[in-house]
Amino acid sequence: MLKQKETFSNADAKTAIKLPSELIRYPKSHMLYWKEEGRLFCQRGSTDYCCRFSHNGRRGFFDLNTSNKVEAQKRAAERYKYVVAHGWEKAEKNPDFRVQAPEPERVVLTVGGWIKEVRAVSLVRALTLLSYEQALRRIAAEAVLGLTYSIKQHAGWLAKVDKVPLEKLTTDVVAKWIKTRLSNAGTDPRAQEKAKHTVNHVLRSAKALFSQKKVLRKVAKSKLDHLPRPTPLSEVVLLEEDSSARFTPSVDPEALLLSAQKELGAPRAGNETEEEYAFREQQWIAFLLSFCGGLRRRESDLLAWQQVHLDHSCGPRIQLDITEHFKAKNKAHAKSIPLDPEIAALLKAYREKSPKAEFVLKSDNGVNITGIGKPRCNLTWKALRKWLRAKGIEDAKPVHALRKSIGSLMAEKHGIHAAQRLLRHTTPAITSKYYSNSEAVEVPGVGSILAISSKSASAIEPADLPSTPLPQAA
Repeated sequence: MLKQKETFSNADAKTAIKLPSELIRYPKSHMLYWKEEGRLFCQRGSTDYCCRFSHNGRRGFFDLNTSNKVEAQKRAAERYKYVVAHGWEKAEKNPDFRVQAPEPERVVLTVGGWIKEVRAVSLVRALTLLSYEQALRRIAAEAVLGLTYSIKQHAGWLAKVDKVPLEKLTTDVVAKWIKTRLSNAGTDPRAQEKAKHTVNHVLRSAKALFSQKKVLRKVAKSKLDHLPRPTPLSEVVLLEEDSSARFTPSVDPEALLLSAQKELGAPRAGNETEEEYAFREQQWIAFLLSFCGGLRRRESDLLAWQQVHLDHSCGPRIQLDITEHFKAKNKAHAKSIPLDPEIAALLKAYREKSPKAEFVLKSDNGVNITGIGKPRCNLTWKALRKWLRAKGIEDAKPVHALRKSIGSLMAEKHGIHAAQRLLRHTTPAITSKYYSNSEAVEVPGVGSILAISSKSASAIEPADLPSTPLPQAA
C-alpha cells in the first residue's frame, strides 16, 4: 500500500517576521536613510537641501541642488556611494557634485566655561573671585533656569547652571529677574531697599567677570570671538538706591560695650572650668578687636601679635602689615589703627598669658589664607555671633555690625573723616553714605529774631499807634 504523502499547513510553514518600518536601520547608501528627520537640511536663505556625512575619518558637505525632498534623499544616497567607491578627491573633482567644507561648528560659551577662562587670567583674590562666580551663577540659575540654591543639591545645581549659555543672559531676561526679586520683597519700603541693595551687589559682582580692564583684555582673542554681543550684563543698569540710607545701630554701642565687659570680660567664676573661661575670654578679645579696633572678621581672625604694637612711640596701635598668612585687600585697608590705652592694657594682660603665641586669637584649626570656607577661629565667631543675637543685634552679619557700630559712634562724636580713618575706607564718600548723620541736631538760631521783635512790639503803647490805616498793597 502506498504511503500517504505528507502535507503541511500554512501554520506549520516557517515564515519571515516583518519588522515595523521604524525599527529597520537603513545604511547611508539607501535613500530611506536620508528620510529621517534632521538628515537633510537647508542652509539659511535657500530652499535646496544639503547633506553631510563622514567616511574614512573625513567629513564632507554636499549641496543636493533640489528642493524636492524625495529627490534629495536619492541624491544623498548616490553621493555617499560615490565617495565610498571612488574616494573624496574624485568626489571633489566630479562636476556633478558640489562639495563644500562644512560650516565650522559654532562654539557656545557657557557660564561654567567662561568662569574657567576668567580663573586662568584673573589676578584678584581667590575669595573675591569666588564671590563674582557665585553672583553670575545666581543670576543664571534664577533668571534663566528658575532654580533656587540648595546646599543639599549643590552638585546637581552646579552642573545645570554651568551649562547655561552666556547668550541666554540677555538684558530682558535679567530685567525680568530684577523685577521678580523686587516683587518678592513685598510693599514694605525697608524690604524694598534691602532687595535693591542685594540686586545691585549681585549685578556688580557678576559684571566684574566681564570687566574690560581686569578680564577681557587678558582673555585670548579666540575666546573673545565667541563671547555674545553685546557682552552679557553690559547693558543692565543698576537700581537707584536710597543714598540717605544711614546705618543705625539696633543696640546702643556704648551699652553693648558695657554688657560685653560684664559678661564676656568678667573674671573667671567659681563654677567655671578653665576651658570654659578661656573660650569666653576668646569671645571678649574678638569683641574688642571688632568693636574697639574696627577690624573686619578676617583681619581679626588672622591677626598676628607681630602686627600689634602696644608700646609704640606714637601710642598703642595695630598695623595690618603683610605677614606669612595675611595680606590686606588694598593699601587703605593696611593702614595703622590706634587703640585706646585701656584696650591696649587689656591686650597686654592677655598677651602675658601666652607670650609665644603667633596669633592673637587662639584656634586649633589650620590657617585658611584664601578666606574661602570656614574661618580659623570658627567656634569663637559662632559663639560671639550667638551672644550678639541675644543682645538684640538684628544685622545679617552681627560681628560685622560691631565694626559698623563703632564707625557710627566715631562719626557722631568726631566727624566723618575720623570715622573714615578708623574704618579705613578708600574714600570719605563711602563713610559719608552710611555713617553721616543726615538729621539736623543744631537749631538755625533765627528764633532770637522773633524774640527781639515781640519785645519791641510790646513796648509800643496803643496810643502811640498811627490813627490812619496803613495803605493796602495793590
